[in-house]
Amino acid sequence: MSENTSLNLNELFYPKSLAVVGASPKRGYLNRWGGNTFIEGAINLNFPGNIYPVNPKAETILGIKTYKSVRDIPGEIDLVIFSIPFSAVLPVMEDCVTKKVKFVHLFTAGFSETGRPELAEIERKLIDLAKKGGIRIVGPNCMGLYCPEGGLAWTSEFPRTPGTIGFVSQSGQLAGHFVQEGGDQRLRFSKVVSFGNAADLKAHDFLEYLADDDKTDIIGAYIEGLKDGRAFFEVARKITQKKPMVVWKGGQTEGGARATQSHTGSLAGSLDIWQALCKQVGLISVNSMEDLIATIGGLQRLPLPTGLNVAILGGAGGGSVTMTDLAEKEGLKVPHLTEKTIRALEEFVPVQGNSAKNPLDIMGALFGGGPKIFGRLIELLRDDPNIDALIFSQNIDMFFRRLDRSFLDDFIKMTVKSMHQLGKPLYLVLGKARSLEGEALRQDVETRYHHYNMATFSSFTMAARVYYNMKIYRDFLSSHNIPIPVFHQSP
Repeated sequence: MSENTSLNLNELFYPKSLAVVGASPKRGYLNRWGGNTFIEGAINLNFPGNIYPVNPKAETILGIKTYKSVRDIPGEIDLVIFSIPFSAVLPVMEDCVTKKVKFVHLFTAGFSETGRPELAEIERKLIDLAKKGGIRIVGPNCMGLYCPEGGLAWTSEFPRTPGTIGFVSQSGQLAGHFVQEGGDQRLRFSKVVSFGNAADLKAHDFLEYLADDDKTDIIGAYIEGLKDGRAFFEVARKITQKKPMVVWKGGQTEGGARATQSHTGSLAGSLDIWQALCKQVGLISVNSMEDLIATIGGLQRLPLPTGLNVAILGGAGGGSVTMTDLAEKEGLKVPHLTEKTIRALEEFVPVQGNSAKNPLDIMGALFGGGPKIFGRLIELLRDDPNIDALIFSQNIDMFFRRLDRSFLDDFIKMTVKSMHQLGKPLYLVLGKARSLEGEALRQDVETRYHHYNMATFSSFTMAARVYYNMKIYRDFLSSHNIPIPVFHQSP
C-alpha cells in the first residue's frame, strides 16, 4: 500500500501557511501563469492563513509583503509552491528542508517526462533531498491543488462554493477543464488534485485520502499510466464499496500511449486489462470529458437505477425509433408498457398522430392537455411495473421557435413536479439548439433544472450511457452484498 498511510493530508489541503516561490511583481496576461496565479486563486477563495510570495528582487507582489527566500519567512510553512526553472529547484528545496516545510507542490516541469536521463536525475535528487527532510511532494509538472474550503486554487476562475466531488488527475489541463466545464453544469468540488509525474505522492495516495474524506461523496479520476497499479486498484476496491468512482483512462491507443510517455513519463498498459480490472473492482470507466461530467452529474443527482427498463418520451415518428435504437445499443431495454397502462393512456391520447406505446409519441396530446394530462401520464408510468425509469427528451429549440415563453415556464414547472411524482429516476435530455438564441434559452432552462438538482444530458446517447453506467455500479454493489448507499443529493 501507500508509503503515506499515516500521513495527514489534511495539512496539504488545509494549510495554515502558503509560500509561492517564483511569484512576479510584473503584471499582465503573460505573467499570470507563473506563481501569481496560485496567489490570485488563494485570494479569491479567501485563504484563511498567511500567504508568502518569494522573489529576491521584489518588495511586494499583489499587495503582499514579499520575501527573498523561503528561509527568510517567519514561522512554520505548511505548503510551498515552486514556480521556477528546473535548474533552480535543488537550492530552493534545500531551503525548504532547512525550514522544515511539510509539503511542496512542484508546478515546475522539465524532469523525467522529457525522457532525458540528466533531467530525470535532477528529479531523483530532488525527491531524495525532500525525503531526507520529511517533505512530501505533489508533482512535478502539475497544477497542484484546488480545495475551495481550504482556500487553494491554481486560478481565480474556479467556483468558490465547495461541494462533494473529489477529482484526481494526471493532467493539469484536463483537471482545469473538468472543474470549469463541470462547474458550468453546477457541479461543485471538495478536493481536486493535478499530480503530474507523481515522483513522490501517487494517485493512490490521494485516492486513499478521498476514500475516508467525509466531505467527498463521489470521486472522479483521469489516469494515463500508473507507477503502482496494484496499489491503485487496491484503493479503488476500498473506495467503490462506499463511494462511486468514475475513471477516464488516457493513452488508450498506440499514439495516445506514446503521448502519455512524453506528457508525464508514465507507461500506459493494455486497455483490455484496464477494463477487466475496472469491472472487477467496481470502477465506472468512461472515455471522454463529456462522459466523465455527465456520469458524475448523474450520480450526484439521481439514485442508482434498479433495472434497465426505460420509458422514452419526447420523440416523434422516426425520432422515437432512433431513440429506442440508441437506448438498446447502450445496454438498456425499451419494453412494452402493460396493457393496463396503454388502455389508460388511450383514454386521453388521440389515436391519430400519436402512439400510446413505448416509445411514447404523445407530445401533441401533452401540449394540448396541460398539467392535468401530464400528471396523469407520470402517475401511469410510476405504477407500471415494466418501467424502471423515464428518459424525457425536451426539444427546447423547437419550443423557442414555435411556442411562447410562458408555455415554456409552465412546461418546466410540470417537469419539476413530475420528478417528485414519478418515484423513479428521470433523465432529462436537452439537445443542443440550432440557433444562438435557442442555445441561450436551452442553457437557461438547463440552469433552472440544475437549481432543482435535476440531472440533464446533452444527448439521448449520453443519458442512456450514464443510466447504464449507474446500473452496472449498482449491480457491482449487489453482487458483493453491499448496501446501496444514498450519495446523490435529493432535490
